[in-house]
Amino acid sequence: MSDDLVPGLRYTSGAQQLWAAVIASFAGWEQRATEAAEAVGLSPVSAWALVQLDPEHPISQKELAARLKCNPSTVVDPTDRLEEAGLVNRQPRPSDRRVNVLVLTPKGKKIREHLVERLFEPPAAFRKLPARDQARFREVILEAVAGEASRASKRR
Repeated sequence: MSDDLVPGLRYTSGAQQLWAAVIASFAGWEQRATEAAEAVGLSPVSAWALVQLDPEHPISQKELAARLKCNPSTVVDPTDRLEEAGLVNRQPRPSDRRVNVLVLTPKGKKIREHLVERLFEPPAAFRKLPARDQARFREVILEAVAGEASRASKRR
């Protein structure tokens, strides 16, 4: 078995071929994310940070960094840009006023909703799969993701 994804690659297992297929399925993701961000006047990084903010549960920049799996200093610039654009406000956390949380503004909620809708619209190839195949694929992927998350938490 070989693949066009990596010229000359010969799969050593079915799992490796599956992983390559999953990677290939994301081929349009970066373009979609860039276009969605540009449509609302944000960088892809700021747009993804906005998507990660729950309108009902404000979080701190530190918590946002943990969600994005990056260093807390990395979220300062995108958070500043979101605030400058009027999409978030920093407010003291009611339970601990020493900590500021990121609260979505009405404009931020609207733009976040637009981004989520655009980013998570399934690709045509996924929509064309019969419902039974979608369900089977979803179950297997969710099981794999849960297993990987479990292994990652054990390494910490």
